[in-house]
Amino acid sequence: QIYNRAAYCIHAAIHRARPDVDAAAHAHSIYGKAFSTLGKTLDMTNQDVCCFYEDHALYPNFGGVVVADEESANIVKYLGNKKALILQNHGILTIGRTIEECVAWYIRLEKSCHTQLLADAAANGTNSTTIKIGHEEAKHTYVPLTRNDLIGNPHAGWFSGTPYFDIIDAETGGSYKV
Repeated sequence: QIYNRAAYCIHAAIHRARPDVDAAAHAHSIYGKAFSTLGKTLDMTNQDVCCFYEDHALYPNFGGVVVADEESANIVKYLGNKKALILQNHGILTIGRTIEECVAWYIRLEKSCHTQLLADAAANGTNSTTIKIGHEEAKHTYVPLTRNDLIGNPHAGWFSGTPYFDIIDAETGGSYKV
């Protein structure tokens, strides 16, 4: 049987370590891959990226194609209990309790990498800096204290991801379903 050994190593390690995770997404997307070369996490510069406030990390090593248990174990260690991981010089990864949540976080992470690349380039080109959201404001945006519409919680991820699957369902007539 043909399968992607590197993908299997990463995903299997995540599922072994995180029983709360039903889905993991990882790819070498254009903006995720470009941002990963900076070797840092995202800045909290806009409302959308605040869904990753203290909920994403950087895996600062690149050990080549992940085909060893040690490398996948290190990726899981850096992911910890977070929902997203930037793999330096590699790409991005997200997890979710549902496939919809996982996909929503992946799309949001890719777009956030793109946004920060653009903002940083614009700031550099105008000899200025980007304005960061303060910690209290980012925390409040991630987890409002008195409301149930948290932008960083699993339900918000599921809610944001569901329309993507509705579109696929409408375009395919559900032919992808088992």
